[in-house]
Amino acid sequence: MRRGLRVARVSTDTEWESWGRLDPHYGVLAHERFRRHNLNAPALEEFFRSGREQFAQIMSDCRHFLGPVSTSRALDFGCGVGRLLIPLAETAGSCYGIDVSGAMLREAAENCSKAGLGNVSLARDLSALEGTEPFSFIQSYIVLQHIPAARGLGIIRKLLSLLAEDGVAALHVTYARRKYAYNLGAQPAVRRVIREFGRRSGRFMRRLMSVDPEMQMNAYDVNRIMFLFQSAGVPTANLRFTDHSGNLGVIFYLRCPRGVQER
Repeated sequence: MRRGLRVARVSTDTEWESWGRLDPHYGVLAHERFRRHNLNAPALEEFFRSGREQFAQIMSDCRHFLGPVSTSRALDFGCGVGRLLIPLAETAGSCYGIDVSGAMLREAAENCSKAGLGNVSLARDLSALEGTEPFSFIQSYIVLQHIPAARGLGIIRKLLSLLAEDGVAALHVTYARRKYAYNLGAQPAVRRVIREFGRRSGRFMRRLMSVDPEMQMNAYDVNRIMFLFQSAGVPTANLRFTDHSGNLGVIFYLRCPRGVQER
């Protein structure tokens, strides 16, 4: 691994551990009403209801685009505190949640227990799944955008390798920003350089001033994602566009009829 990628990994992992410890629900869904100091019973109910609604939309899209979907063995990558993991687990035979933040996972375990779910296993890294059975369904929503694209592409490749024969995946990424419409959504090169410099200095200032951890928003090259899909033997992919406060994205829906072998 090149040094730059290692630094990016350590940075984002550390920041998300901080989010999990300091303000886990806001770290999952960045609305002020989900801040720890605002999180009363109605807000918490709204938080998990939004997860049920999003999961229902994902499953509806899967069935619309791909036909019947099995969640007999399911995986939620970037499960956070369980917002989408809980409704997924309620439909699954066995369910795994992966999140880099141990603090998030502790919250997710408590939330799954409160929901009476005994079929959920939690881990901090996909390496925990080595040697396990492949998955009939894999989802990841509003997660990969917070991971540098160079690392995230490797995660997508790994997720594809975990799909069972006839398995289905719903994978969300951001690819552009509306504020760069003059450049077809792509951040100009000079802005990328300025952003990276600001990110490094801002990291120090946040720690010094005890303010919120960093929450990166990273755009992915859709061409590279399509290449990963086709290289893995995925014959067709469908999508739904998303727009989160001007961060433009897509949810890819795909089925791999033969299962994927890691390459």
